[in-house]
Amino acid sequence: MTTAAAHYAATYDAALQAGRLFDHSQPGDRWADLAPEFRMEPGRPLDPNLAILAGYLRDTDRLVDVGGGAGRVSLALASRVAQVAAVEPSAGMRAQFVSARDAAGIANAEVTGDWWMDSAETGDVVHLADVTYFVRDIAPFIAKLHNSAARRVMITLWRPAPGDTDRFPRQILFGETPPQWPGLPELAPVLWELGLLPEIRPLPQLPWWLPEAAGRLSDADATQLVMRLLESEDDAVRQNVAANLERLFERRADGLTPRWLHPMRENLITWETGGRRLPQ
Repeated sequence: MTTAAAHYAATYDAALQAGRLFDHSQPGDRWADLAPEFRMEPGRPLDPNLAILAGYLRDTDRLVDVGGGAGRVSLALASRVAQVAAVEPSAGMRAQFVSARDAAGIANAEVTGDWWMDSAETGDVVHLADVTYFVRDIAPFIAKLHNSAARRVMITLWRPAPGDTDRFPRQILFGETPPQWPGLPELAPVLWELGLLPEIRPLPQLPWWLPEAAGRLSDADATQLVMRLLESEDDAVRQNVAANLERLFERRADGLTPRWLHPMRENLITWETGGRRLPQ
């Protein structure tokens, strides 16, 4: 009988083999060029999703942010907790974290460069956003999250996953069914298999990194959105997209809406650790 963890690993392997994931075990800072895009103003008003996360925090908490990136989440929540400890292996992301932190005058946040499985950081709450897609051996990873949190673990991930936003266009345009990233349907059974019964809560805001999800687009902008998702500049592909706009988008009087993006939601998976340790 295949375990949930083995199924998760097989999903990861299929996506990696198809070139839909990149292997984080390989050397090099693959996030360096993208890091500036993940930097946000720490003092901005909390969006609806961050406001829900903030509701689980206490002002005495030490918040550990795993794969904390440029501090998009943890620096925005730093004023709600006693201390932030971000764990981020990308030097490019760490540089953006430090720059954003210092520009905002935040004094209670630090970042280290470890991979999470090598980190000694512990806290009251351990949080991670959009990290689990890139972890093949998920059970020991989850166990370390659990054992490092005195009170609560919070995981957020998108459904569909960010790397799967091109699957519907590829099915329509090319008849392809690319492998999916390991996401919520694969992760939840792993947690149950570990004896965890988390709260799974869809969050209200549409993707911050894909504003077109909520927009009404012109034909030209809709075509360009699909070309960006396909990472293509080929004229034949562009013509194929233009010929299939009605299948890819819903047309209304005020413009086009993607048929496959509007239900996309970030999901919060959270549980209290209760002082119980999991085997690693």
